[in-house]
Amino acid sequence: MNRHESRVMPRAMRILSGPVIAFTRSIQRLDVRGADNIPAGPVIFVSNHTSHLDGFVVAVSIYEAGVPPRFVAKKELFRGPLGAFLRLIQQIEIDRDQPGGAIDQLATVLDGGDSLIIFPEGTFTHDPAGWPMRGKTGIARLAELRPDVPIIPVAHWGNERLIHQWTGRIRFSRILRRSEHVIVSFGPPLALSGDTYQEQADSVMTALAYEVARLRDELGRPMGEPPAQRYEPSQV
Repeated sequence: MNRHESRVMPRAMRILSGPVIAFTRSIQRLDVRGADNIPAGPVIFVSNHTSHLDGFVVAVSIYEAGVPPRFVAKKELFRGPLGAFLRLIQQIEIDRDQPGGAIDQLATVLDGGDSLIIFPEGTFTHDPAGWPMRGKTGIARLAELRPDVPIIPVAHWGNERLIHQWTGRIRFSRILRRSEHVIVSFGPPLALSGDTYQEQADSVMTALAYEVARLRDELGRPMGEPPAQRYEPSQV
């Protein structure tokens, strides 16, 4: 018996899962590792962010592990038809202009037994080499409110050459050949380190960066060890 079978998948999510999984796996070779690291009960998933396809590969990986994928997304995405769709599949809308209220909202979601998926960088990485940037402090604040909820790192690499993150240019030749191999790796629960919220957020991103380095080596795109300091979004 799958230890996550008790988690209830929203009906709309179950209906849409087939086409989404088929699409995601049809354009790239998706390889998922470490799903046994996902514990029962609510989880905070944290992931690096490099591509428009990140949401698909992370969602499919989590869904196939038996956990309803629920992303934390900015309120601007919940406008118009897209917003109606996101609400239908029970994604989580937050107002980034009111960080305190948003953290309380996420804590309430965890109290209800649901898991969360967070991209702590808040946007695609601006690091020239694609390494995870410095994360926002929200992950540390949430961990302080709900210290018993495990934080599971979800590192991935491999789909960056399919869609350019800034121009939106699609590489149809790579998609049609299904030439890209993307690996998604669930790690064991993270223990945050540091005295400040920022230091604790940095410890999350550093753990992700070292796992990304390992995946890049495996995929034949080595870049050595990640830099000691995370790239600052304010440098953009």
